[in-house]
Amino acid sequence: MSYAGHAKYGRMQGLERVREGRCIMDDGLPQVELARTTRALPFALIRAREALLVPLRRMLAEAGVSEPQWRILRVLAEAGPMSGQGLARAACLQPASVSRILQSMLERKLIARVQNPLNRRRQVVSICPEGLRLLSEYSAMSRGITDRFEQRFGAEKYRLLLDLLEEFNSLPPEEETPTS
Repeated sequence: MSYAGHAKYGRMQGLERVREGRCIMDDGLPQVELARTTRALPFALIRAREALLVPLRRMLAEAGVSEPQWRILRVLAEAGPMSGQGLARAACLQPASVSRILQSMLERKLIARVQNPLNRRRQVVSICPEGLRLLSEYSAMSRGITDRFEQRFGAEKYRLLLDLLEEFNSLPPEEETPTS
């Protein structure tokens, strides 16, 4: 019997019950009771992100920037100069990757980085004219892509989705509990 077809590994043979969108395996192995991936928020968010990013990635390739670089430019244009940590948070990036990403953007003169006059151990990042030019050149194309998604989904549902996600993201972080 092949590895994939073996009941222990394939598990499809043991699927006996589906309750409230949850799969319950009953094949003598430990029970796994999780939401189906079609109804699991982490999977749904990733699928939605990927659906939106397919056309955006083509635009970003044409613009010559990566997704994180585009987010950094958007955040700096919207919020103005900020610290690297603040930029990582606002652009949804890991702080450890920001310095590497910023270095390539500095070399292309998309951004500038200067020492914070109030705290010389910190740096302030700002967008340069070349970064603003790039945003300006591709903003209509970017907006067109998101507008098409809004039209396909429906303007009211699109706004509701954004409102619900904003509310969800404003929840206080859940305390981490140790796993046993």
